[in-house]
Amino acid sequence: MTNTKTEIGRRIRNFRIANNLTQAQLAESLDISTNFVSEVETGKKNISLEILYRICQSYNLSADYILFGKDHSCSSQHTLSEFLFSLPADDIPTIIEYLEASMKLKKLEEEKAL
Repeated sequence: MTNTKTEIGRRIRNFRIANNLTQAQLAESLDISTNFVSEVETGKKNISLEILYRICQSYNLSADYILFGKDHSCSSQHTLSEFLFSLPADDIPTIIEYLEASMKLKKLEEEKAL
């Protein structure tokens, strides 16, 4: 089974390289250390929800892509439930936190648009 941290790190690295960013440039734009970027990309560290939010906002990326490797338009309820059931139990609270934060953000954006 593939390590979730490694997969997320690989997707962040692929994005960074595809956009001609160095680890230092990405780190600076997200207000984190270059060492942390390296450790995330190699799967040694988890990305926090705050950093996930910053990278998505700063680079107009889908969290679905970073977390699941799929564009949000390709995600389906079936795919999401398969993913959740494949996770170790201790990863699920982090995913729930992310989903709750995402729902709150969407609600705030909708209220701001009114």
